[in-house]
Amino acid sequence: MKSHDVVIIGAGAIGLSLARKLRLAGLSVLVIEKREPVSESSYAAGGMIAACDPDIPECLKPLVAASAGMYPEFVREIELESDEAVDLRGAGAIAWFGEDKQPGCESARRLTVAELSRIEPLLRPRKGAWFLPERSVDPRALGRTLLKAAKHTGVDLITGSTVSEVFVADGHAAGVTTSHSVYRAAIVVNCAGAWATQIAPIEIPIRPVKGQMVCLVPPSDAPHRRPLLRHVVRTPDIYIIPRSDGRILLGATVEDVGFDKRVDADIIQKLHYAAVDAASALASMRIHDAWAGLRPGSPDNLPIMGETSLPGYFAATGHYRDGIMLAPITAHLLTQLLCGRTPDFDLQPFSPQRFGADRI
Repeated sequence: MKSHDVVIIGAGAIGLSLARKLRLAGLSVLVIEKREPVSESSYAAGGMIAACDPDIPECLKPLVAASAGMYPEFVREIELESDEAVDLRGAGAIAWFGEDKQPGCESARRLTVAELSRIEPLLRPRKGAWFLPERSVDPRALGRTLLKAAKHTGVDLITGSTVSEVFVADGHAAGVTTSHSVYRAAIVVNCAGAWATQIAPIEIPIRPVKGQMVCLVPPSDAPHRRPLLRHVVRTPDIYIIPRSDGRILLGATVEDVGFDKRVDADIIQKLHYAAVDAASALASMRIHDAWAGLRPGSPDNLPIMGETSLPGYFAATGHYRDGIMLAPITAHLLTQLLCGRTPDFDLQPFSPQRFGADRI
């Protein structure tokens, strides 16, 4: 049985970004995924790189800013490695936060009603809008591109195999046990998202947080396929994300309902109504698809990144609603850590061991 330097559990955006980065650093890497690659929260996400969100926790802001700044080069590299295109859009976002909140970045600016009507004429005019210099990315295109880029760099991948536990030898992680075999490695990284807690022998405290989303498409007789809106739009009730091919995504709910991934027709209609209320022109588009994904939430809703109490066993999960946004910086920092270098940012606030010895 071939051994690797690192085994990564989970082939989402976090797992694949880390695998690629580790391989470029010279380590041999195996990624094990029980479903298809990029099939859960990464596939179902909206893809907003919302670095100006006022609700970002203070300790996470430096990582968010760094990751958002890394995105253009990150995308350029994986596009070159994969010969695939990622729909990275840089038009910015228009947001309403309410009177008691301010954007989390200094480069945001207030918009007058006249400015709002000029830059996004199809939006319903109302006061209190902010322009945010943010980007967005198509997570499905990102996932396809990351998968090809990882394979291009020499990452090995196994799908349809469930990891049940981390194999331990002499008190150190030594690989993983799956439903089919044992795979040896001196380092194991749990990137299993909402399922991270199901891998023995250490309980990484992750809960699934359901999010439902809607995809609108132009009518078949539309004269063009350009999106009706240019900017991402965020209100307290809805976020609206245009894609370059004309699709519009609406989302997303936050539901603590376990592993229930059923789509609720009433919720889908509420999202649709909220979008049409924000921009009545969206009523001309039809609902093409609706889905639910499971985000990995930690007890304090901060990422879990670093070494567990088992030497050689690391975690990179719990990114909640920010997995796509934080993928580049997570891969960068974990690669530094696993290669024996001091990470550029202090990972102590995100340590898997912060929840106590009874959990980790």
